[in-house]
Amino acid sequence: MANTTTYQLYHKEYCPYCRKVRSAMQKMNLHIPLVDVGRDIEAWDELNQKGGKGMVPCLRMEKPDDSVEWMYESDDIIHFLRNEFG
Repeated sequence: MANTTTYQLYHKEYCPYCRKVRSAMQKMNLHIPLVDVGRDIEAWDELNQKGGKGMVPCLRMEKPDDSVEWMYESDDIIHFLRNEFG
C-alpha cells in the first residue's frame, strides 16, 4: 500500500467534485484521511486561513521540509495522485 500518511483530503460529503476524488482514491486503493469541513468548523477555518481558499476538495500535503502545500481542483488532485501512486 502507498504511503499516504502525509496527506489529508479536505472535503464535504455532498460535494460532487469531492466524490470524484474519493472515487479515484478508492480505485487506486489509497487510504488518505478525510477531513469533512462541512462538519468540522476548525478544519474549515484551517482550510481558509492556511490553504487560502474555502474551496473543496483540497489535498493537504506535508513535505519532507515540514512545509505544507494545499492543492485544489479535483482533476489536478486526481492527476497528482495517479502520478504519485499510479
